[in-house]
Amino acid sequence: MISPDPAKLASIMGLMCEAIALRGAQQPAAAVAVLDQALALDPGFLPLHMQRADLLVEMGDLAGAIAAYEACLDLVPDYHDARVAHRAVMVQWADTLAAAQGPEERPDTERAATLARLYYKLAQPQRALAALAPALPLATLDHQALHADILLLLNRHEEALHCYSEAPDSDDATRALIAFNRADILRRMGRIDEAQAAYEEALRWHADFPQAQVGRAHMLLTRHDYARGWPAHEARFAIAELARQGISSPSPRWQPGQDVQGKRVLLWAEQGQGDCLQFSRYIPLVAQRAAQVTLCAPAALLAVLAPSLPGVDCVSHAHEAPPHDCHASLLSLPLLLAVPDPRQGPQPPYLFADPGRVAQWQQQLSLLDGAGPRRPRIGLAWAGRQYATTHPSRDVPLAALLPFLDLPADFISLQVEIPLADQALHQEMAGRLHSLPLADWADTAALACALDLVISVDTAVIHLAGALGLPCFLPQRLEGEWRWGVEGDSSPWYPSVRLFRQQERGQWAPVVAGMVAACREKFAGWS
Repeated sequence: MISPDPAKLASIMGLMCEAIALRGAQQPAAAVAVLDQALALDPGFLPLHMQRADLLVEMGDLAGAIAAYEACLDLVPDYHDARVAHRAVMVQWADTLAAAQGPEERPDTERAATLARLYYKLAQPQRALAALAPALPLATLDHQALHADILLLLNRHEEALHCYSEAPDSDDATRALIAFNRADILRRMGRIDEAQAAYEEALRWHADFPQAQVGRAHMLLTRHDYARGWPAHEARFAIAELARQGISSPSPRWQPGQDVQGKRVLLWAEQGQGDCLQFSRYIPLVAQRAAQVTLCAPAALLAVLAPSLPGVDCVSHAHEAPPHDCHASLLSLPLLLAVPDPRQGPQPPYLFADPGRVAQWQQQLSLLDGAGPRRPRIGLAWAGRQYATTHPSRDVPLAALLPFLDLPADFISLQVEIPLADQALHQEMAGRLHSLPLADWADTAALACALDLVISVDTAVIHLAGALGLPCFLPQRLEGEWRWGVEGDSSPWYPSVRLFRQQERGQWAPVVAGMVAACREKFAGWS
């Protein structure tokens, strides 16, 4: 977000001031051009994107403004101001397009698709489908993909699969995209064999297709075929969206087979916070080999990671790292360390909570008992992050968890961000579902250690609890996810985690009933 080069920073600040002056002089187009010059110096400088987005709104370029706010959110997905502004502009543009629609003999397909895409981004799939309906059937692959995405959000996977029609004269690249899109839907349907076959079909049409290579790798990892899965997973670095999340380092990437004995190694967190917590188990193995190890991870996680990694320097930005000889993503460590099977690597617990904080939480939780006997304390996290790429099929509606309240237990919320759809019920449940202020991930770790059971969907909370070696229940969606496989109730990554799998897509009631029964069994002798 801030350039470490003082000269470059001075130039950027000068251009920003010039843009502000031009804006004040009612020359917004010239101001945007100046900001584009500044972005050429540092595309990751967040204030430039925000200022540019605000200017485009003033100019009435709503499409450009949405793209600019999305550039902000690519850099900082939970940036509140950008999220609010982004949504407001999408609503404004959708309202404008909807008002302009009229009875037409030949519907404007592009306008219908634009409106549908806006409703889709606003998480309004019914309105998106209605907006797209006049233009169906859609001819282009992009429009077919949009139609399929809307249907997937409505849990209509079988219909989504039929959205992709292959024209007889399609070129190899188009055939590869169709096969890839079908593979992705089959994966979401839990049809792993067919999904892998479709990914392989995509690669037959277009061998240099990194998204399909990574999709195939995920299917191999789902099957616990780690020997083939991890090397194939390295193809992700050729995907532009993931490459942007990487670090800028003058050192080369650590290559498989390379000896890092006596080397200075920079390790960096890739993708989500859960991935970072999961793969941090391998950092001590690197520290045993290398002369110096630095970890670059999200600042929010360092409070729990740093105390658990003695001898490892921890930073939150790559430019803060000391000189190093090579670098590697945490997700590449099973391959680089030649420990492909997670059962070969370090086992939980490999993260540790501050005993002082644990004692404080235990004391605070004891107040819930009042004059009565101590009851089981169960932590709940029912949804992942509510920004950037969300996974609605992963999240459990809070209302689906109401059967838990029949248990003689105290329930503690580990959910920091309450989904919009759950907020009213969450307030009603305040007497039974206790929300406590959590300062950081170290606080969450300490609170989790003061509980008797953690129940969490597939989000960072389950990885944290699993890394701490705590007893956990994981309600798992039908399609699963590569690290959890598709069958069984145990995980090679976290022996303390018990999985409860959906048997029918979107149906959480049987899963919750199974967890409630397991809680009754677990705490049967509680007194």
